[in-house]
Amino acid sequence: MAKKLLLRIPRFVCGSSNQFFQRLYTTFIYLLFFLSFSIVNGAAISCPGNENIDQLIDQATALNNNGRSKEALGLFQKANDLAKAVGCDKGELNAAKNIMLIYSQDYDYKKALEISNRVRDLALSQKDYKTLSILYNKRAILHENLGLYDVSLKEYETALKYAKLIPEINQRYYQTSLVYYNMAPYYQGRSDEKALYSLEKSREEILKVSDKSKDVPLEEKIDMLISVNMNLGIHYRDGRNKGMDVKLSEFYFMEALKQLDIIKGEVNPETKIDLYQALQEFYQMKKDYQKAIEYGENMLALEKSNNMPYNRRVGYMVLAKSYLGIGDSPTSQKYLDLFSKLNDSINSIEKEAVEVPVKKIISETKINGEKKINRIVIISVVILSLITGGMLIYRRRSNKIIHEKYKDLIEKISQEKKENKIEPIVERNNEIKSSITITDETVKGLLLKLEKFEASEKYLRKELSLTWMANSLATNPKYLSEVIKIYKNHNFTSYINELRINYIIKMLYVNPIYREYKIAYLAEECGYTTPRVFVNAFKKEKGFTPSYFVEQLKTSAYA
Repeated sequence: MAKKLLLRIPRFVCGSSNQFFQRLYTTFIYLLFFLSFSIVNGAAISCPGNENIDQLIDQATALNNNGRSKEALGLFQKANDLAKAVGCDKGELNAAKNIMLIYSQDYDYKKALEISNRVRDLALSQKDYKTLSILYNKRAILHENLGLYDVSLKEYETALKYAKLIPEINQRYYQTSLVYYNMAPYYQGRSDEKALYSLEKSREEILKVSDKSKDVPLEEKIDMLISVNMNLGIHYRDGRNKGMDVKLSEFYFMEALKQLDIIKGEVNPETKIDLYQALQEFYQMKKDYQKAIEYGENMLALEKSNNMPYNRRVGYMVLAKSYLGIGDSPTSQKYLDLFSKLNDSINSIEKEAVEVPVKKIISETKINGEKKINRIVIISVVILSLITGGMLIYRRRSNKIIHEKYKDLIEKISQEKKENKIEPIVERNNEIKSSITITDETVKGLLLKLEKFEASEKYLRKELSLTWMANSLATNPKYLSEVIKIYKNHNFTSYINELRINYIIKMLYVNPIYREYKIAYLAEECGYTTPRVFVNAFKKEKGFTPSYFVEQLKTSAYA
């Protein structure tokens, strides 16, 4: 069975929280979202009189399944050479497919594409349309990973063409569904309509597969159907899609659960983990925290025996938010600590993987030019000393200015607290000013809607855009932009930044537990995609960093 991964459209909740990892996952998983050939078992290879070919492929399969891909590659190559020598095309085809798979797993996309040409020729000579469909599906994703998007789309279209030529009717439906399923992430970010069309076509085709098919086992059909329904639920949950529909989203999630009940424990555990996590995030978005907790705990229990750290990391974060939502701060803190520890571990591993080639270059440079490096170091130390002296003087002056800004902010918040009206909103200007393009009545209506918008905290949504907000307020982007500029003295981006930063400042001031959270969590809480964007916005808005603000709150009389 070809491996499928969850389609991220987007992967996480579209509300004002739980989206910190959306970008991270799309970075690490969407790039890996490709259709892989299944490692072929030797029993499927037929080279009469050459049992060694079958044995070599069996041994290589076992090695690869145990993570020993380099050793497996050597055995697959031996099987390939032997099959080629004796003229066994089926044996050569199966060995070549697996060689291509290993190069793909090792991110050597160019080598994988090179081998795919031989796989194509062998499959064409045998009229093996199923293999050709899977092959072009694979080639499409390899080209996409290389940034060749136009070529990638043509490869998908070719994969679809061969899928429709498969003689076995149920295999034809299954492979056609699989091609459409993998085309959906290609269109993600390019065309919501085509991404949705691809998912709907995938669902339409997989439903045609007979439950009693001998070519497609029932568990494979159900696994595909669960994945498609789950991703349709995610698609309709995404607030960035014009067609966002929470009821439709829940309908498709429930359909996935129904299918899950059909085959119980026979479903692919990774599919089940992804479904539970999608449901966890869906109900957290709806503020149904008990259901979010139930699915989150079930997902983590299943993940223990399947080792999916990225899912576990998101599960911890969403559980922390959900327990906070029901007022259970100790349990929320427990999961937040687990999240922080795992997040640091994952980041460390990723950093180490990136640094390996860098360390190699440094080592080679040291051997070949140690004296030159020493001279550079000496010069650098001198320059650094001069810069450091200047920076110390500048920092003293800068720190004094920053602290004055902090004191002014605290004084303002304290005054608002006395008046019992700490609100993360911008100053209102109710005086109606004349506009060339907008009537006074429309302006009044929009200002009232903006007040409700600010009070609703919808500005915390990560997918927030001028177009989305205009649609939400039943106006057009041009009118909304002009009203914000005239009456809020901001452009759209700075208006939203001010609301978000004021919100998190309020939370830090009135709720001490927030001061224990990491910057990454605070960024995610108030709607920012990454900590860096959050820190930059905070500093631009208030003149100092969120870390400085938290540190001062902890040590000052206001803590």
